[in-house]
Amino acid sequence: MSLIHSTLLYVHIALGAVALLLYWLPVIARKGSKLHINIGKVFYYLMLVVSGSGIVMSLIGLYDPVGMYTAGKQMTAAQIEHMLVWRVPFSQFLLLLSLLTWVTVRHAIGVLQAKHDRSMLRRWVYQGPVLVLFPTALFVAYQGITVGMPLLIIFAVVSLVTASSISFYVYKKEIKPRAWIIEHFSAMVGSGIAVYTAFFAAGGRRILSQWLPEQWQLVSWLAAPVIGVSAMILLTGYYKRKYKVLPNKALQQR
Repeated sequence: MSLIHSTLLYVHIALGAVALLLYWLPVIARKGSKLHINIGKVFYYLMLVVSGSGIVMSLIGLYDPVGMYTAGKQMTAAQIEHMLVWRVPFSQFLLLLSLLTWVTVRHAIGVLQAKHDRSMLRRWVYQGPVLVLFPTALFVAYQGITVGMPLLIIFAVVSLVTASSISFYVYKKEIKPRAWIIEHFSAMVGSGIAVYTAFFAAGGRRILSQWLPEQWQLVSWLAAPVIGVSAMILLTGYYKRKYKVLPNKALQQR
């Protein structure tokens, strides 16, 4: 287990670092251009590996937290118990974040492939992870309340809203013409929020701890969702106007 976890960790960090940088190329590239499409595909496959490895590592950590996080360390029983109080909920948070990343990045590409025919998005291979997101988020929220970790509560709410939004888009009777463009944009922003939060909350916290007191690290972890949601709100209206994502009645009147 330890070898599998260590191997996945190196792969996760290396590909995650590449994904952090590549994320911005499709954002700034002309939409629909060859650069936008090709880099978007690379980012998509990278994120599947990054989020998939994150899910597996989190499950391993939850299965044997003592073996994973105390190996090679001289710790008393009291120290181990104290470590597990925050380590186990934090592993649950990382599991939720990895699952959220998997769901959003798959949905972002899925809506492009499906466009107006959403039957593909209703298959269990697509909807299964979305449905799993609901109970996982509720449990993580409960853990966050129990141990007093606001980060868990906040991202449980984000995950519930995301899963609900995806389900509403997939199952509602009718969608606006070209609404899949906005859905793609929103899902990609969501995947960016998840990957940058994972960086700041996990690997990046070691760097941040050198400059920020512990109570201020939460601010840096919340920077990605605050900036991402703000950008989503501001740009959604712009893209709706640009791509004429209007209600059917409005289009008929034009």
